[in-house]
Amino acid sequence: MKYALLALLMTLLMAYTEAIASADATIRVVRRGSQPSTIGSPEHFTLSVRIDHPFKADAPGRTVGSFMTFEPGARSAWHTHPAGQWILVTSGKALVGEIDGPIEEALPGDSVWFPPNVQNWIGAAPNTAATLLTVGESNNVNWLKKVTDAEYGLSATQSGGAFKHIEIIRAGSRPSGLAAARNFTGAARTDWIFPVKDGNKFYGAYVTFDPAARTNWHTHINGQSILVTKGRGFFQQEGQVAIEVREGDFVWIPAGVNHYHAAPPDTLFVTISMSENPEVGSSTDWGAPVTDEHYVAAIGEPLKTLSAKQTKIPLIAAFTASGDIERLKGVLVEGLEAGLTVNETKEILAHLYAYTGFPRSLNANLAFIDVMEERQSKGVEDVMGNVASPVVFDNGKYQYGVDVLAELRKTTGPVSPSRVEVFNPVIEVFLKEHLFADLFARDNLDYLSRELAVVGALFNIRGTNAQLRSHITICLNLGVSDDQMRSLLAGMAMYLGKERSDNALGVLQLIIDSRK
Repeated sequence: MKYALLALLMTLLMAYTEAIASADATIRVVRRGSQPSTIGSPEHFTLSVRIDHPFKADAPGRTVGSFMTFEPGARSAWHTHPAGQWILVTSGKALVGEIDGPIEEALPGDSVWFPPNVQNWIGAAPNTAATLLTVGESNNVNWLKKVTDAEYGLSATQSGGAFKHIEIIRAGSRPSGLAAARNFTGAARTDWIFPVKDGNKFYGAYVTFDPAARTNWHTHINGQSILVTKGRGFFQQEGQVAIEVREGDFVWIPAGVNHYHAAPPDTLFVTISMSENPEVGSSTDWGAPVTDEHYVAAIGEPLKTLSAKQTKIPLIAAFTASGDIERLKGVLVEGLEAGLTVNETKEILAHLYAYTGFPRSLNANLAFIDVMEERQSKGVEDVMGNVASPVVFDNGKYQYGVDVLAELRKTTGPVSPSRVEVFNPVIEVFLKEHLFADLFARDNLDYLSRELAVVGALFNIRGTNAQLRSHITICLNLGVSDDQMRSLLAGMAMYLGKERSDNALGVLQLIIDSRK
């Protein structure tokens, strides 16, 4: 009997974790559905409370957590947490009570902070179940008396500021932030749900990766706990194969393990990432970017997005077009850190004068001067890159421009002039001799980069959909796939808003539909 019980315990332990390798210092994944549900002890809970998907960090990490589902009317006993506790409401309607205080409602997306040693209880509303993610630095709980029906039946007060100690952070009340470009390839967004509180070192946030976005290689001083909440993604530990994870999986990253997180080429990847600050210094030690070549080889799926460097070009152009200098400075830095050289960036800003006007282009150049001076003062040495080679127009500028435009449009033979060219012929001369000759002949920026800059500028200038359609078409002619362009335009929403992104995506769809 004893050996049978031991075998059963070993089987349950194996189901609890899926290790990528046998050594202790390896990433492990706990698959959703691999652990049996348990029922909360009747000593500590009133009515039915189900506990699912428990997780626990390895030392030196102390993060512990689980999902708890309270049936209508169910609640915990009064209790305290010596290290404090966070909960995140994931569905239903939760109730939260504090000793000698009110009862407050918490709805999906709300997070609640229980400071150390504050007497509290949590539960579901009388007619609505509630599922909560409970998480913190320690699973120590001091259980007290049960919550009586009379205590539970007290009417909830108006939300906001009623508690003496407990704090509810309402869904949507904290601003989103873009993850630091120096530590990520592609766009990623951070939405904080568990900020550091009252000396508690635990913190956590939603991290949303765009398709093909990934972190740099990095390590965590105290390890990191991650819950996958949407989509699918990949984790790769240095020297090991990448492992795919999906919604509901739990990932533990041990302390000191060099690794990265990545979204697949075709979908978003959303996680709740939970870490602990060390006694001294940062919780994360960042390393080198993960190259496109390594990413594709590791996950075995081709890229459906442009390179990180290419995705920054239209953002630089868009903020140049709008004259938003402070945000322009931010994406100029992102561009340099994604691989744009100084001279390529200068060339982008010079090319944009033809689409945004001299004032916007000059202001953008002044902003770039400020960015460069600040980086140089910090000892940052950016790659200068090539300057443009001297240009000789053997057949004259006009014919050179005609040939470039034909290559971009993939046309052969003579092209009928547009209504504008007929009405104002000098426009055609300037278009051919200056834009498509003087500018396109400069060889320190390729044709696609110039066209991506134009698409970015027109993306952010209202009333230019006809021109936007032409230049998106040119990008497609130059080898950008429909999926790559769709991903680019959708990703720009994180910087410039859904309205402008939806407009550009609509233009792209018109192009795609016209081919059918």
